This record gives sequence, C-alpha cells and structure tokens, in this order.
Amino acid sequence: MSTLAKHATSVTPISLPLNLRFIIMLLVFIAIFAGFQGGRYYFANRLQELGIAASLGLYLLGAWRGLFMLPAADWYRWVMAPALLIVGIMVVSALVFNINYAGNPVYSFFSAREFLLGFLGPGIYLLCRCGMATRDVHSVVWVALVALMLNYLFFYATMDLREVFFSSDHTKSNLVTYDEWRGFRLKPPLFAIMVALLAGLALIAQARSKVSVLGAILVIALGGYIWSIVLYRATLATMALSVILYPIFLASRSRVQLILVAAPLALLAAPVMGHLALNYFLSADGGTIRAKAFASALELILRHPLLGAGEDSAYGLSYQDIVAFYFYPSDLGLVGTGYKYGLIGVSLYLFMHCKIWLALWRANIFHREREGAIQPLIWAMLMFMTAQTFNLMLNPGLAYAQGITLGSLALALASLEVVHRPLTIGLDERSSIVGSAVNERPLGSNLS
Repeated sequence: MSTLAKHATSVTPISLPLNLRFIIMLLVFIAIFAGFQGGRYYFANRLQELGIAASLGLYLLGAWRGLFMLPAADWYRWVMAPALLIVGIMVVSALVFNINYAGNPVYSFFSAREFLLGFLGPGIYLLCRCGMATRDVHSVVWVALVALMLNYLFFYATMDLREVFFSSDHTKSNLVTYDEWRGFRLKPPLFAIMVALLAGLALIAQARSKVSVLGAILVIALGGYIWSIVLYRATLATMALSVILYPIFLASRSRVQLILVAAPLALLAAPVMGHLALNYFLSADGGTIRAKAFASALELILRHPLLGAGEDSAYGLSYQDIVAFYFYPSDLGLVGTGYKYGLIGVSLYLFMHCKIWLALWRANIFHREREGAIQPLIWAMLMFMTAQTFNLMLNPGLAYAQGITLGSLALALASLEVVHRPLTIGLDERSSIVGSAVNERPLGSNLS
C-alpha cells in the first residue's frame, strides 16, 4: 500500500504524450499568415478558413492546459472573456441585421467569421503561460512576416494585374486597385508589411550579431520595395510621425508628464487641424462624392443609432443591395463602422484600440527597463498602433481580418512581456512548470 502511494505521488499531474512544439508553431504560423490575408491571392482566400481553424485549435489547447495549470482568475480572463466578446459580436450583429432587414441570421453569423481570428492571441497567451517558449512565438512571427512579403512579391510578379482588375469575379477584381499616377497595384497585407518594416528598423538599430544585421536589412529591403509599389503615403506619414513622437512622449514613464502638458495644446489645435484635414479631404479627387457618402451614412446611422445595421452576408441580403448606391461601409472609416455596429460598436472598438495600445506601451516600457533595449516586435506594433490612432477616423483597421489578427497577437505578446515568464522553458518540460509561480489553485484542480 505504501509503495503504491509513493508511486502515485511521483506521477506528474499534467503530461503530454507527444512533443507538440512543432505542431503548435505550425498552427501559429498558419493563423498569422492567413489572418494577415496571405492567402487572398489564391483559392478565393479560402486559406482564411484554415487560419480560423488554427486559431481555434490554439485557443482550445491553451484553454485545456490552462484549466489545470493557471489560476482561475487568469483562466477566466483569457478563456471566457475572449469567447464572450468574439461570439457576442458575431451573434448580436447577425440578429440585429435580421431585425433591421430580415436577413438570414445564420448567413450573417458566418459572414462575420473573420472575428474568430481573434482567438489567436488568447491561444498563444495561454500556451505560453503553460510553458511554451515566448521566444519561439517571436521567431514564428518573424518567419510569417517574411513569408507574407515574399508571397506578395511572387504574385505581384506573376499576376496579370490588368486582367485581374477587370475580372467579373469580385474575389479577383478586389485584389487590384488602380489610379492614374500609380497604375495597377496588387493590394498587400499592409499591416504585416508595415509592422515588419518597423521591426526591421528597430532590430538593425540594436543588432548584436551579423546574422541579426543581415536579417534586418533583408526585412527592410523587402518592406521598402513593397512600399515603393503601393505608395501608401498616408500610412507612411503617420508611421513616421509615430517614430518621431516616440522619444519625446512614449520612450519612458517620465515622458507621460509631457503628454499631460501637451494635451491642452493638442485640444486647442484639434479644431484647426480637423478643418484643414476636412478641406483637403473634400478638395481631393472625388471629394464631393465622399461628402455625399458620409452624409448618407450619418443619416442612416440615426435610424439605428445603438447597434447599427448589423452584419450582412454575401449569400443573402447584403450592403450591396441596401446602400451600395450611396456608399459602402468599409470605405467610410469609423463612420462606416458606426453604420454597421452603431454607437455601442464604435465605443467597443475605441475601448479595444486603447486597451491594445496601452498594453503595448506598458510592455515596451517593462522590456526596456528590464533588458536595457526595446523588443523589436513589441515596439513595431506600438508604433503601428500609434499610427493607426492618427488615422483612426479613416481607417478603423481592427474591425477587419488583418487588424483583428494584429490586435489579438499584439495584446497577447504585450501581456506576456508584462507577466515576464521565463523564455527558455519548452512545452515538453512539464514537471518544472506545473504550479510554478501560482498563488491560487488552478480551476481544473477541482475536477480531481
């Protein structure tokens, strides 16, 4: 009896029969690559469904392991809260569209499936808290960013852009944009490329080895060449402004006082800058059409102010049938988001935007204080989110697949920086992490 008892106490509570590290890293790569729309150039972007499946797989595996290894408060925060948020958005927007326009709620629910990419971040966070090496995730993110850039350049070089632009298949024609001075341009995975470019600049500024320098140069060269193709001036301008403001306002905790000093000046300047921006916006080509589109959207928002019009579906009644004569929601920035999701949806969007930005700022400060240098990916995401803040009215990117992927990933990596778990623990090193640094009983301990 005593021998049996001794044997029972020596059994590890949580064990994995297989080393899942490679499988999990592959799922992370697929989710990031597909979430940033790397598969939009083939199979009508069906790779996104694989990315959703990978995100859900990471989330479910992390939730199961976390059930036995994390404090109950952490488990609820990273398992239940994301599920309620993501599924809640999908269900409510589908039901609202059904109420407003008698659309099929099932079609609308699955039309909003890109929100499921938001499970990527919670999955990564939970698995890293349960022992997966955070540095492995960073490495996979780098690989995915480079793969996205090479993937774009391959299709840019091999695709007949004119033929695609005039294709009767909207899944193809939407891949290419055209204007007189830039010609035909293949739409890039913009968020990933800009984050990669910023991260490359940060890496080369503090590289400690020749390999890091060469890698950073490669990333910068790829990102710079792609930008020379697409020539998104507003994006580059806001990114440059973010980088310039970083050492002045964001580089350390003491700089927050400067923000408080500058805030009243910014408030005084806001009406003037807004007026200048509005004049530029309306005087540009198509400005009158844009003004009419915004006026029509605001008029329709007043009909459904709280929850908006809801989520449409390509397989049933769609925005193309309802408002395409006046505008299309994705073309109107935050106003378009207000039309789709109402004031509650816009408020939720702004809350999540601020939450992600603050998490990245804290993580950047913590890493800089701890290591004496910035973490390139965290810093790049912080700069890009700052740039998105300046361009918020015209481009609420977090409401779409690329932004959902970036926001979810950024929140997870930033939260892991603050938690500061050891980065050298492998997923298969089980016994050293079970119950470590935990002051509460895991939720799953009640199951025994």
